[in-house]
Amino acid sequence: MSDLNKIPFGLRVSDDELVDVYDVPNGKQCGCVCPSCHTPLEARQGDRNVWHFGHASKKVYKETKNECEYSFYLSLRMMARQLIGNQLTLHLPELIGKIEYYEGILRYRQNKEFIVTKERNITIEALKVEDTFSGVAVDLIGSIESFKFVIYFTHPGRVVPDALFSPEDTKCGIIEISLDSLLCKFKAAKSESKTYHGILADFLTHDKGSKRWIFHPRFEQCAFSMLESLEKGAVNLTYNIIPLNPTNHSKYSIPKPSTPESQKLAKFYDFGTEKPLNSLVNFVCVMCDSHWEGYKAGGNICPKCNSHLYSKQIGESLSY
Repeated sequence: MSDLNKIPFGLRVSDDELVDVYDVPNGKQCGCVCPSCHTPLEARQGDRNVWHFGHASKKVYKETKNECEYSFYLSLRMMARQLIGNQLTLHLPELIGKIEYYEGILRYRQNKEFIVTKERNITIEALKVEDTFSGVAVDLIGSIESFKFVIYFTHPGRVVPDALFSPEDTKCGIIEISLDSLLCKFKAAKSESKTYHGILADFLTHDKGSKRWIFHPRFEQCAFSMLESLEKGAVNLTYNIIPLNPTNHSKYSIPKPSTPESQKLAKFYDFGTEKPLNSLVNFVCVMCDSHWEGYKAGGNICPKCNSHLYSKQIGESLSY
């Protein structure tokens, strides 16, 4: 059995709550069903393998194998939403931008970094689960004072939608939380006497390496301030502003110019190659097996289940 089919959290039938395999009776007495295909599960709490939920019938598993391809990550996302409640404290990484510039007759290259935000703890309040932001279904939306804050969970087969890199509402912060490393963390749970929901709760708050800034409302302002300071007294300068996340060296995008300040910034900023936000792709719902064509930005909501939770992109259309 693939590790991705070793489900850490099952859906308890009696109260429709997600539960840890460590918190239920062994075997079929666990009273749980699969979060993906809703068929019965059994808790496998043996001495040799890591504890997990498995489909109670091999016949049922074979029939639902495609639907349960991402059972592990789906159950993580669902449990994360259940654990978080109305507020969440996050330890966030710093965000650093870099200006690459050429000066003088010899045109030698120099770099100047600027800090957009330092590593810090924040508390997001008034959280809403599975809401829509900039036309895209996201996992969590909350607030920090007057700013909106968006969280998008990623894992193999699920990436950040293009629209979140250039949101309509620029008075916001957007963070990606990658769930990829949890598979290894869960494998060590039994040897470290930890439960899966305990590992997940600690991961969401403290694991800085899993988090990446997708959008920060002060990036453009910080870049422009640094650009102004470099221009003072300079002769024959050209610039290229390179966003840089020092944690994982991922590309970061800022909005296209809309203000006089950002218009000036635009002639120096390399916006990079952008995918068309209105491109059509093919989706499938692993719950009801519905297939449909939708826009890459926000078209992933199943027309039958009315949810993006079970949707998976399976291809790209030639139309735009």
